[in-house]
Amino acid sequence: MQKIDFLPEGIRMRRARQRRWLRYAYVIAVCVLGLGGLGYVRQGNISEAQAELRTLKDRAGNLRRELETRRGLERQMADLMIKKRINDQLGCQADTMDVLAELDRLLPQGMALRKLNLEVVELRETIRPSRPSGAPGRAMTADGGSKPRVIRTKRMRLVLTGLAPTDVDVANFIGQLSASPLFEDVNMGYAKTVSVEGLTAREFQASCYVVR
Repeated sequence: MQKIDFLPEGIRMRRARQRRWLRYAYVIAVCVLGLGGLGYVRQGNISEAQAELRTLKDRAGNLRRELETRRGLERQMADLMIKKRINDQLGCQADTMDVLAELDRLLPQGMALRKLNLEVVELRETIRPSRPSGAPGRAMTADGGSKPRVIRTKRMRLVLTGLAPTDVDVANFIGQLSASPLFEDVNMGYAKTVSVEGLTAREFQASCYVVR
């Protein structure tokens, strides 16, 4: 059975427009919801990306600090290697001017140095293997032998020849040398009476090592 619409043409057109606008509203609402959902998803992705970027920045900062620390350690290593070469070649890291300044400070008035010799000498130290506790006989090394090891080291040796009024002045100067933090193993060589420009004095010679 065919349905017959007796409404006026104007009302039918108005209702058609209303249905059309309603469909448009539905479509717009669906688009808005879709865009909102897409924006929410993208916002989540952006937040994750920002968090990852912050993490990468923190890691980059830590890496830069580690690189700075490494550069500092490399500079220290280079300085230590230079000092080691100096120590290996000269046996001492002290400067010659430091030695002269210390001698000038320690030398009392009335005494004079006639000769000063600063040389590098090679010392040999024999290290004998220790004997195990309670083990009789000769000491044995780790490889089964008993041969001692010889270690060669270079040291800077200072030899002084000077003049003093009396033996007491010489003894006081030797004591000051021994108490100085720059010298060690101070030894008295000789002391003898000499005549200098018609005056009697004590000539002495002492030797020591400059600290490493």
